[in-house]
Amino acid sequence: MTRSTDTITGITIETDGTLQVTDMRVDDFWTCRRIVDGRGAALDAVRDYRLAAYPIGGNGRPGIACLLAGANHRFDPRQPENHAARAIVTRYGAGTDTPIRGRAVILAGWETDPRPILELVARELVAQINNDLFTASPTQMLRTA
Repeated sequence: MTRSTDTITGITIETDGTLQVTDMRVDDFWTCRRIVDGRGAALDAVRDYRLAAYPIGGNGRPGIACLLAGANHRFDPRQPENHAARAIVTRYGAGTDTPIRGRAVILAGWETDPRPILELVARELVAQINNDLFTASPTQMLRTA
């Protein structure tokens, strides 16, 4: 059996606040189980088998993109909180009272069928997120890889 070499482009948000454009591999394990490519790649990226999804978007229209994190990580105190991901959900989505823990990813579209983000668009989004959220306070500036 040959393994899939397909990738989708998204933005990863590390627990240290680093945002980076990433090509996430789409594993055959997910596609043979009829899991859409975006969800399978996100599951591998966040290292969990369930996703917590947060619709985000610009101009008060959540759903343009989604931030996906490990659902099982939310209540596991061994996982570090991802303050950057929570700030993004608060700024661009409806916010959340539940901590976001561990690595998170941003993909285009709704949580049920997340899609890749064009690489140039992803790079612009990283710059825009850094500008919107973290230029006011130099101590909270997110790093880009």
